[in-house]
Order: sequence, then C-alpha cells, then structure tokens
Amino acid sequence: MVRNSLKTLSIMVDLSNYPYPTYESNRAAAGALAVLIGISLIAWIVQSIQIRFKPRRPIILMLISHLTIVIHLILRAAFSTERRNSRVGFTVITVLLAVGLRTIILANYDFLTQVDKLKTWISRTIIIGSMVTVIGSAVLMAPAGTLSYDSDTIERSFALRQASSGIILGLTILFYPIWFAIKITKHMTKQAIILLIISSIACLIVSIFLVITSVPQYYVDSNDREFWFYVFQLTPIAIAQFTWTILHPKRTLKPTDPSKDAANINANINDDL
Repeated sequence: MVRNSLKTLSIMVDLSNYPYPTYESNRAAAGALAVLIGISLIAWIVQSIQIRFKPRRPIILMLISHLTIVIHLILRAAFSTERRNSRVGFTVITVLLAVGLRTIILANYDFLTQVDKLKTWISRTIIIGSMVTVIGSAVLMAPAGTLSYDSDTIERSFALRQASSGIILGLTILFYPIWFAIKITKHMTKQAIILLIISSIACLIVSIFLVITSVPQYYVDSNDREFWFYVFQLTPIAIAQFTWTILHPKRTLKPTDPSKDAANINANINDDL
C-alpha cells in the first residue's frame, strides 16, 4: 500500500534527489550574509556584556540564534555541492538552520515575561509551554530527516515534516493571542513593541514557508532555486536578528528602579500598620 502510494507520488513529483536541493549554492551570497550577521553577533555580545547578560534567557537564546546561523552560512559558503549533499553535511546545515529559527521564537515568548511582573504561573506556562512545543517539533523532525534517505519511507518522512512544521506555525500564530491576553502592551516601550512585531512576523513568514515546502511538490520546487530559500528563510531570520541587535533589551526593556520598589514596599507596610 505504501509503495503504491509512493509510486503515485513519484509520478507526480520527481523525488529522486530528495531530500537534497538541486541548485548550486551561491557562495558569495552566503559569505556576505555571514559577515553581516557576524557583525550583528559582535554588536549583540558587546551590548549584552554592558548589561551583564540580563535578562539572561532572551540574550542567550539570541546569542545561540546568531551563532547557529553564522556557522550555517560559513558551511554553506565552504561546502562543495557534493559535501553539502552528503548525509552528514546536509544534516548539520539543516539542524543549524532549524535551531536558529526556533531560538528566535523562544526569545519572542520569553521577552513577554520580561516586560512586566506577571504572575508566576503565567510566566512559567509561557516559558515551559513554548519550550516543550519547540522540543516536540524537533522530536518529530529528527525521524523525518532519517526516513528521508530511504525510498520506502519517504511518505512517512513528509508526514512527520508536515506535523513538525505545523507545530511551529501554530506556535508562531499563538504568540499574538497570548500577547493580547496577558495585557502587557501598556507597560512596553515603543521600541519593545516594534521589536516583537518585526521579530514575530519574520518568524511567521519562515513558518508559513516551512509548512508550504513540507508538501512534496513545493519541497521539490523550492529546492530547484536557491532564491526561494534566501527570500523566505534566511532573509526573515536575518531581519529578526538585526532587529534584536538594534533594539537590544538594554534599550527596549524598562529598567527597574530599586528606590521605587523600596518605596512601594514601605508604602504597603505603612498601609498595613
């Protein structure tokens, strides 16, 4: 039954090169983008040191995102087509790209918990829920990659790929009602609002593209031209990273004033007395 459906699928779509792309990588473009994101990474580290890496989670998440994408682009520029289309090379490049996107999504969610003092259970639900969802999508993507190398399991590979991509898309869409529900916009700076809007939209564009390309026909079509990869994956990720660097948490998060906090505590004590 599986073989018959696979034969039907193969008639409609040429899967002879699956999961590898058929285009020649533009090494110059990969190298140039690696330099730009590398500059963003240096600026991110310098600004993070200035505020002693606080808040820690979003800073570390965006640091990981920058590093993985820079390494991805360096390998993309350095690898020959043969090495890129080897099992090890393709797996490494794919994993780095996946981590680069997912850490931005997690940083978006974590940033919501940094804006104002939310109830503990709300903050934990947002942080743990987003992390579990991202891990769940990665768990599905791992066997999808493994099964893609066997012609008898390609159909299952696409099914798992679609499930993983659907989870990521759902997570990026869910970000907006959660942001609205916790009612923290009034406590946010204009820069923080701009940061989250640009970063979340960039992640949404990539997530939609991943869902579309999880369909066999569109997967093959997108792998015929590198243009689609740069426009709908690398460019939105790069825009999100540049935005985070320009609107670093050191200038988008309102600094807490210890004297005001102490005054509020004293006022509450006096009221109780």
